[in-house]
Amino acid sequence: MKTEGIAVLSISSALYGFSIILVKMALNQGYSSYSLMSSRSLLSIPFMIFAILFLKDKVEYTKPLPMRDLALIGIIGSGTAMMTLYIGQAYTLAINAGFIFRFVFIFTALFSHFILKDKIQRSQYLSMGIMFVGMYLISTDGKALNPQWGDVLVLLASMQVGFTNVLAKITMKKVNSYMISAIRILIGSIFIILIVSILFGFETLSPITSIPYTILALALLEIIFIFLYYRGIELEGPLTATLFFLMGALVSAVLSYVILGESLSIIGWAGGTLILAGAYILIKKSN
Repeated sequence: MKTEGIAVLSISSALYGFSIILVKMALNQGYSSYSLMSSRSLLSIPFMIFAILFLKDKVEYTKPLPMRDLALIGIIGSGTAMMTLYIGQAYTLAINAGFIFRFVFIFTALFSHFILKDKIQRSQYLSMGIMFVGMYLISTDGKALNPQWGDVLVLLASMQVGFTNVLAKITMKKVNSYMISAIRILIGSIFIILIVSILFGFETLSPITSIPYTILALALLEIIFIFLYYRGIELEGPLTATLFFLMGALVSAVLSYVILGESLSIIGWAGGTLILAGAYILIKKSN
C-alpha cells in the first residue's frame, strides 16, 4: 500500500467513526432522522458548489462529464442508500444497525469481483475474516442479534454503498476522485432534500442560520470523509478502502467511551484489537 493510501484511509475511517458520535448527539438533542438528513444536506450544497467551481480548472476529467454514472453515484451513494439506512435504523436496534451496515465490505468485494474482475488475495481473505470477527465483537459485545425487519433496510443500504464504491472506481478512469466526491455529495443532497420534503413536508428543513453546530460539524466531517475515502479508492481500490472503513467501528467505540461515557467491555476491547490486527496484516501483506 502507498503511504498516501494508508494515511487518507486511516483518517477517513477515524472521521467516519467520529461522525457516528455526532449523529448520536444530534438525535439526543431532539432532531428526527428526517430533519437530520435534510439539514445536513442543505448545509452540504453550498460547500459542494464552491468545491466544484474550485476543482474544475485544477483536476483532470473528460469532457463531457459521464453524467449518467455521476448521477447514479450521487443518487444512490448519498441519496437512496442514506435514506434507506436512516429509515432502517428507526425500525431496528442500534446494535443491529451498527453491525449490519458494515457488511458493505462484503458487497464491495462481490461487486469488485464480478464487475472489476478483481482477484481477492489470500491476505485479504485473512484480513476480512479477522476484522469481521472484531467488528462483530465490538458492535454487539459478543451478544446474539435480535432480528428486526429494519435490518433488511440496513442491509440494502450497505449493498447500495458497495455498488457505488465499485462504480466510483470505474468512473475514476475519466474523472478525478475529488470531483466525483463533490458531484456525488451535491446530487445526493439535492435528491434527499427533494424526497424528504415531498414525503414529510418542508418543515423538516431548518433555516441554515438555525441549524445547530453539531449538524454543521457532522456535515463537514462527512464531506471530508467522502473526499478522503474516494481518494483511497482511487489509490488502493474499493475492497482495500472498504476494509479500512471497518476501523470506524473501533473509533466510534472509543469516542463513545470518552465523549458519551458509554462503557466498553473486555469483549469490545478484544474486538478492537482484532480490527487493528486485521488492518496490520492488510498493510503488511500489501507492502
